Amino acid sequence: MIFAEIFDNSSSIILYSEGDSHEFYRGEEEYSRILQSWDELICDAIPMPAYGVSIDKLTREEMKSGKWVEFVFDGRCEFNEMPFEKLLVKVEDEYCGFNLIRYLPEDGYFGRCFYMQLGDKNMSKFSYVISKI
Repeated sequence: MIFAEIFDNSSSIILYSEGDSHEFYRGEEEYSRILQSWDELICDAIPMPAYGVSIDKLTREEMKSGKWVEFVFDGRCEFNEMPFEKLLVKVEDEYCGFNLIRYLPEDGYFGRCFYMQLGDKNMSKFSYVISKI
């Protein structure tokens, strides 16, 4: 499985905006719109080794401001020998690449991240789509 296909297996997507959250489930129109925009964002993205490491306490503090998207999966998934049950992304219009922060119930948002390089794209279109939901 290629990394971009993982997101199609999510059971829900949580949008965070300035600390407030809304969860959308597979089958709901909003979920489909978010996932379609996400798929368009990452269709040519290149997964790369990440320099980022998440520390749960700091990540939770950061999530109180700005826009974030979290993909929730039914149980444990793994890619490149790195397990996760959720993947969290900070959304900034100008980002041309971003960390995907792994979550596990026993550790929280802790440990090595994945990284996606968008190439000649940035997150502005995706950011716009989620701001309208």
